[in-house]
Amino acid sequence: MAITYDYIDDYLYRIAQPRDLLLQKMEEEADTGAVPIIGPLVGRLLYNLARSSQSKNILEIGTAIGYSGIWLGRAVAPKGLVTTIDKDPERIKRAEKNIAEAKLQKIIKVLKGDALHILPTLKDEYDLVFLDSDKDIYLDAFKLSVKKLRKGGLFIADNTLWGGDVAKGGKSELTQTMIKFNKEVSGYPGMSTVIVPLRDGVLVGLKE
Repeated sequence: MAITYDYIDDYLYRIAQPRDLLLQKMEEEADTGAVPIIGPLVGRLLYNLARSSQSKNILEIGTAIGYSGIWLGRAVAPKGLVTTIDKDPERIKRAEKNIAEAKLQKIIKVLKGDALHILPTLKDEYDLVFLDSDKDIYLDAFKLSVKKLRKGGLFIADNTLWGGDVAKGGKSELTQTMIKFNKEVSGYPGMSTVIVPLRDGVLVGLKE
């Protein structure tokens, strides 16, 4: 989903730096297989945020086919680590294939299972957390993962404007879920947040 005007999106894609063949192939794979991915614009934003914050240990909630994980993995390579969680066996299989093709098997570790069950078991402290999973677990996933985020670390979540419906006060269950999520994260003590109106809305929070 996108919330900007088509001509703005067209311009942003025109001036975007080129992606390699693997990322382009994954974008086509997502389109044909109806798998939601962040796309190249948000991918570049994630890469830049991870690099500029000098993140070395990243937690991703929602692997899908590995697209965002590869952007993050390249940002922390060669000595960093991305831990990514997903419960869909078919998507995990596709993600691991793509990660191997990107030669990031030593950088990206895939954990298979329910994120809400796995998160409490993690012992590491993370420099950056990226959330892009089922929306009905967003708030619980935030509450669990923010405890693992270091002071000065970044919490990033995709789809936070939900096609613009959150700004319109939409009444659907998922829209209301995202409205509540945005409100709680923005009001979380010690968290400085902003929603970037790129593609479907990207929330970026700094844990102060």
